[in-house]
Amino acid sequence: MQRRTAANPHAGSRTCAATSPDISVHFQARKKLSSKRATALCRARDDDSVASTSGRSNLMTQLLRGPRPDLFQAHPKMRQLHHILRGNHSHLRGLERPLGIVVIPAYVWGTVSSLLGLHLALPVLSGAAVGGLFAAMNRFCNRRVWPAPRQPITVVITGGSRGLGKALAREFLAAGDRVLITSRTQEAVDLAVSELREEVAAGTLGTRGSVDDEEDAGSGKSHPQVVGVACDVSEPAAVAAVEAAALGAFGRVDAWVNNAAYSGSFQAMLEQRDEQIEQVVHTNLLGTLLCTRQAISLFGRQCGGGHVFNMDGAGADGFPTPNYAAYGATKAGITHLTATLQRELAGTPVRLHTVSPGMILTDLLLEGATTANKQAFNILCEHPETVAAFLVPRIKSAVAREASGTYTRYLTPTSALMRLATAPARLGRFFDGSGRAVYPSERDRILGRHAKVTARRQAAARRQNGGLALAYNLSVLAGVLVMLAEAPMLRG
Repeated sequence: MQRRTAANPHAGSRTCAATSPDISVHFQARKKLSSKRATALCRARDDDSVASTSGRSNLMTQLLRGPRPDLFQAHPKMRQLHHILRGNHSHLRGLERPLGIVVIPAYVWGTVSSLLGLHLALPVLSGAAVGGLFAAMNRFCNRRVWPAPRQPITVVITGGSRGLGKALAREFLAAGDRVLITSRTQEAVDLAVSELREEVAAGTLGTRGSVDDEEDAGSGKSHPQVVGVACDVSEPAAVAAVEAAALGAFGRVDAWVNNAAYSGSFQAMLEQRDEQIEQVVHTNLLGTLLCTRQAISLFGRQCGGGHVFNMDGAGADGFPTPNYAAYGATKAGITHLTATLQRELAGTPVRLHTVSPGMILTDLLLEGATTANKQAFNILCEHPETVAAFLVPRIKSAVAREASGTYTRYLTPTSALMRLATAPARLGRFFDGSGRAVYPSERDRILGRHAKVTARRQAAARRQNGGLALAYNLSVLAGVLVMLAEAPMLRG
């Protein structure tokens, strides 16, 4: 090898000449890499300097925002802190409500007693005891009196393409339930189903956070399960087709709401045409009879039975209904029908209930209404979505409790008297002095600029603990009045 090298004295120079460009490229790459590392190191030093100047607040920010995993692998206490800050404490959700019920009377009574110069311990302990009593009562009512079904239920709603029926369907769908609605024509049913899907999906996305969105995606709330069937409730074959469609779509039915109704014209009995009277009787009375019979047959065969909810109305209480004679007669007949079937079906898994929605601002009510009637509507009426928000939680509670014979009433005598007492503040809500409508359309109330106002009214209507909340507030006020009466500075 030495001879070969000596014999070719230019071989080394050729090798050096061939490798010198590679070496230069290599050194240039090393130089660039060193510069990049230096830049990264400088940036890291700058970040460290900024982090050091931020102090403890920046550390807490990193902890709360989810810092790097290696930070919590250093010490077991740090890992425990990570689990506390980032853990999913689902079992603690809702705990702030009973704690607030206990703390508020203790805090209020303790503050008042300290201001009045009274002993602090007894008012604080008394307030906590009163708050604990109401918290226990609220918990008992939520579990025994106002429970919600643990699983989504399936509901059939006749007359669900508009008015109260559509509002009931929307409320059930918003709660994650499955709904089948009916109407006379397929066009009306298809339109209602399309609108319900749009409204419920928009409401779900607009009121949920990112975490709840993931939960709703898994539970199906973001994709409303609603189907529609064209049905004339006065035709037995059409009613049987509703049962077949519900079983085919959902497999079972838990509740059947007989909502389809027709009021006829606001006229004296002699002025009404034969067709109007027939339609009122066929839709209201015959339709309820046929649908109730079909639901009873279904629930008798179905495992676990089911619930039938019949709607009453003007005339159901036995009072006369001038200019609505046929309508009042049919509603009185529905009341008698429900009471009779409750006796017949006692001891069976079929349960019948009565729902009284009150006066609802729908086309059914406004047909033939005079200007004087519309002024009364300002005081006693309500929009369908508000009434539905009141009725649906109570209907679902009856289903969850497996109750029978419940009577859910929106416009009670007490609430009617309260509305009459506040009549001056209610004038002009829906109609002006000339009877012209001034309220927004249904779409504007649900999806438009009035959606937030509607949501607040619905949230207030859904609450079932109004009486208990009133008693709680009066108890706190009574304790304050007692301390004021016993204050030495006031008595002297």
